[in-house]
Amino acid sequence: MAKKPSKKSSYVIVASNVLPATVIPGTNVVAEAAYRNDRHPDRPGPWDGEPDKIAWTDRATGYSCVIVRERLGEYGAHVGVPPEHSLSGYNADAVPGAISQGLHRPVSCAQACQRRVPEPVSICHVSERNAHFAQQMARGQESEDDAWWLGMLFDGPRDLVPMGRDRKLAAERGETYRDARFAYEQATLLARRLHEWDAKSDGSPPVLRSSEEGDGQ
Repeated sequence: MAKKPSKKSSYVIVASNVLPATVIPGTNVVAEAAYRNDRHPDRPGPWDGEPDKIAWTDRATGYSCVIVRERLGEYGAHVGVPPEHSLSGYNADAVPGAISQGLHRPVSCAQACQRRVPEPVSICHVSERNAHFAQQMARGQESEDDAWWLGMLFDGPRDLVPMGRDRKLAAERGETYRDARFAYEQATLLARRLHEWDAKSDGSPPVLRSSEEGDGQ
């Protein structure tokens, strides 16, 4: 089992704006929190007006979900599973390939809650994060949020990365920007897959998957 990170890092606070009550684009779901930050692409494009981080709870599974913009402007979609989940604490390579089947990209991220990372870019709970952290510090505890976050990035060969490769060749390469609605749908699908996997798990360690399994285009 992969150990949860223990190395402490420092982060630069990003310029950000907390957005008012926000409906996730293309859905009727109201986000628990939404932010704009300095990772927003400075070039005009279909990302204009989109938040850079959106957090919500998937109603069907109860899992916390976030989509967060990466440094080159593409989204990542992440799901937090509870500590009793059969994949909690495992790294991305240990996630069974069956979970990534049908997803646009395979699960490639696995980490504990980034409670020391600025809220507008962190992969962590938002609604209870600050209160939880304050309680931990008051008790002199340094433990992380107990959720384990699994996710994917939309930076594959068919994905348009806003601040990445020469956008003039994007159409020729067949690249498509994966917007907030797409990222929301992928996070929701991942949450369902993780929930279903845990429901039928017999407690056996997951089998390492090959790097090609579940690799969407």
